[in-house]
Amino acid sequence: MARNSTLTARLGYIDTQATFVQAALLAAHGAGARAGGFRVSDVRFYFLLFTNWVEHDVTRPSQDIDLTQVRRTLERLVRGGHAESSTSAPVKGLPRGRRYVLTGEGLCSLAEGLAGRERAPLEEALFVVCFAASYRDAVLSRVEGRARALSPAVRRRVERALDPLRLVKEAQRTSAAVLADLEERVEAGLRYEEQSRKALARAEPVADVVRALEAAGSYQLHRVRPLGEVLLALPEDLRQFELTEGMGLRSRLLFAPLAERARAEHAVLARLEARLTPGKAPG
Repeated sequence: MARNSTLTARLGYIDTQATFVQAALLAAHGAGARAGGFRVSDVRFYFLLFTNWVEHDVTRPSQDIDLTQVRRTLERLVRGGHAESSTSAPVKGLPRGRRYVLTGEGLCSLAEGLAGRERAPLEEALFVVCFAASYRDAVLSRVEGRARALSPAVRRRVERALDPLRLVKEAQRTSAAVLADLEERVEAGLRYEEQSRKALARAEPVADVVRALEAAGSYQLHRVRPLGEVLLALPEDLRQFELTEGMGLRSRLLFAPLAERARAEHAVLARLEARLTPGKAPG
């Protein structure tokens, strides 16, 4: 499913950041309902909380958003009719300052953007499933204050976007596609290694060996630079390495381990689907 067309792009974040920023906006809106809206600092807090959940503080320790980025994001949302802002006095006892609420269309667009990331890595896909399973009902009930109420059509869009079972199945399709591609790469690399070694042992010209590999059609960047052009432009020692060892090494040391991980991820998603399906026991 394609990401919601315009809102996600207009927020101006890379894909991974956009996922967690959109979740943070939805969470800040929900948590700030009784306070008359949420603050810029609330969005940054939830962004850091959610990225902490998926271990980004370990794997991406420099990832952060500053308050100026969040403020600009909220200004874009207000200009687009996805949020409203106010500087009126909040609930007694709470600090003054500009607060925001999401409109019904804002809730819907953010939910669709959050759920619409194509081919997300496993930790991101699992986060979105968890967020949807945990907070979909809260999102649907949090149109407060001056924000417009959800129409039945918008409510259905949010319900579909944040359907955790649908999200798991989307992730499974991605996992299956990645696994199939990696398995083909493993097999092709080992086959072409053997083919090249045998051809070179027969003293076939290097150019003929390269043309035979190119004709096999496994090389995925042919439209950018044909395989023959790549190999024949290499220094002799590197070309010899690629034809006799390089393809096999990539299959054994890169593609095979990645395929093993993809199989494990696919199994995780299958068990998660079972947990989310009424009456279906995890395998």
